[in-house]
Amino acid sequence: MIGNDSIDLSLKNIWRTWFVFKKGKNWSASLHDFQFHLEQRLFELFSDLNNGAYRHGGYRKFVVCDNKRREISVANVRDRLVHRLIYDFLVKLYDKTFIYDAWSCRQGKGLLGAIERTQKFMERYNTHTHTHTHTQREAIFRGFGSPMFGNFLILSIKKFCLKYFQDESKILQVSIY
Repeated sequence: MIGNDSIDLSLKNIWRTWFVFKKGKNWSASLHDFQFHLEQRLFELFSDLNNGAYRHGGYRKFVVCDNKRREISVANVRDRLVHRLIYDFLVKLYDKTFIYDAWSCRQGKGLLGAIERTQKFMERYNTHTHTHTHTQREAIFRGFGSPMFGNFLILSIKKFCLKYFQDESKILQVSIY
């Protein structure tokens, strides 16, 4: 429990999460299979989560070569639903702590909004002082899109949750694969 909030593991919320999760997905064979047995799968997930029997499965790895070669790791549908449950819960806690100009993965924000806001700042800077050269612009964006280091993120989440959890054993055990 965090403050007066705890993650909602009700069957109703698991169903709601399913509908949010499947929106806009490319329908793979595993997604079709999960949907074919949807009621059974969601009830099993509900039972496992509430009885402490849930265990995260492995990841399916594959390589994508679009602009560059990247190795992608994908959890199974059941685990991705749990990821979404956790994400929805953590967003309620963290979103209000972020500065206004944190744009990634936030409701009502995104890359286009970040670019437009940055352009406004650059226009304001150009009119009040002087014009940026190409090199100055490059320096401004050099750190843009730097990857978040997994261990730092996990430690940050644990530290944040430790402030609010009364029982340390209730904190999710999280690890990086």
